[in-house]
Amino acid sequence: MDPRFVGYILARGLSYVGDNVWLIAVGWSAAQLGDPRLTGIVLAATGIPRAAFMLVGGVVADLRGPRRFMLAADVLAGLTALIGAGLTAGGEPPTAWLLIALGLAFGTIDAFYLPAANSYLAALLPHAELPRGAAVRQFTRSISEALGRGAGGILVALGGFALAAFVNGATFLLCFAILMFVRPRFTIVRPKRDTGVRQALTDGLRYVVGHPLIRGLAVITLILNMVAIPVETIGVVLKAQDAGWGPSGYGLVAGFLAGGLIVGGLLGAVAQPPKRAGFALGLWIIAGLPGFAGLIFATDVWTVCAAAAWWSFCLGPCNAILSGLLLTETRPDVLGRVQSVVTVVSSAMTPLGIAAFGAFVGVVGLGPVGVACFGCVAATTGWMLLSPAISRAEVHDHSDGPGHAPAAMSSSD
Repeated sequence: MDPRFVGYILARGLSYVGDNVWLIAVGWSAAQLGDPRLTGIVLAATGIPRAAFMLVGGVVADLRGPRRFMLAADVLAGLTALIGAGLTAGGEPPTAWLLIALGLAFGTIDAFYLPAANSYLAALLPHAELPRGAAVRQFTRSISEALGRGAGGILVALGGFALAAFVNGATFLLCFAILMFVRPRFTIVRPKRDTGVRQALTDGLRYVVGHPLIRGLAVITLILNMVAIPVETIGVVLKAQDAGWGPSGYGLVAGFLAGGLIVGGLLGAVAQPPKRAGFALGLWIIAGLPGFAGLIFATDVWTVCAAAAWWSFCLGPCNAILSGLLLTETRPDVLGRVQSVVTVVSSAMTPLGIAAFGAFVGVVGLGPVGVACFGCVAATTGWMLLSPAISRAEVHDHSDGPGHAPAAMSSSD
C-alpha cells in the first residue's frame, strides 16, 4: 500500500476524530445554556458558512489545487480550537457568543477544507484504485466518528470544554504534520489559468446538472440525507419517548446504528468494487429497506435495534459505491466542484430535513411521517433501477486517459 495513501487516510481519520470530539463538546455546552433558542443557534452556526461558501471552496480547490488548502485549513482549524481552549482554560463554561463565533469560524474553514480533502484522493491513487480508496476512507470515517464521540464524552467529563477543544486542536495540527509528507503522486488537470471564480462556479454547476449520472448521485445523496437521517435521529428519539424506552433505549439503538455502519463500511472496504456499480448501489438500498421499515414501524426495542443494524450495514457498501462512482466518473478538472456540490447536498440539507421532519410530526404524528419517508426512499430506489444513467453505470479504468498523469509532469500542487 502506498505510504502517501496511508498518510492521507491517517490524517482524515484524525480529522474525523477531532470533528466528533468537538461536536460532543459544543453540543454539551450548548445544552447547558438554558435557552433552547440559543442552543439551536449555536448548533446551526457551523452549517451557515459551510453551506454559503462550500461551492466557492470547490472552485478554488479546482483552480489552485487541493493540497495547499488542506494544509492551510488544518493550521487554521487547529489554532481556532486552541483559542477556544485558551479562553475557557480557567474552568468557566463557554458563552453562547464564543460558541457561535467558533462555529462560524469552523464552518468557514470546513467550506474550503472538505472539497479539497475529498478530491485530493484522486492525486494519490491510480484511477482504477479510486473506488477501493474511497471505500477505505468511508470505513475510516465510520470508525473515527465512533471513537471521536466516545472520546468527546470522556474528555468533557474529565476537563470540560477546554480539554476537548485542546485535543481537537491537537488533532488538526497533527493532521498538518502528516499531510506535509503526503505529496501528490498524480497531477489532476486544472481549469485554464485565466478562468475566473464566477466562471468556474458556473461551469461546475452546469457540469453537475448536465451529467445524468452525477446529477442522479446528487439526488440520491439529497434524499438519503433529508429523509433517512431524520428517521435515524429525531425519529428514533421520538419513538423512544413514545415507547417508554428511556435514554438507555435510545442509546442502544444508536449503538446498533453505528455498529452496523462500521461493519458495512468494512465490507465495502475489503470487497472487490462491483463492475455494475450503479445497479449494485440500488440493490444494496433495496436490501436495506426492511431494516428502514423496522426503524419506522417496529415498537420493540430489540426489534428496532436489529432493524437499525441491518439498515446501517447496508448503507456501508452504499456509501463506498457512491463515493467511488463520484471520484471515477467525474471529469478531473471539475472534481473539487462536484465534491463541493455533493457535500452541500449532504451536510447543508440534513438540518433542513430534520427540522421539516419534526414540524410534520408535530402536525400529523410520527406514524404518517414515517410512512411518507419510507415511501420516498422506496420510490427513489425504484427510480434508480429504472434510470439507465445510474443502473448501467460502471467503474471504468481511465488511468491512461487525460487528466491523470504522474505528478512529476507538473508542479501545479
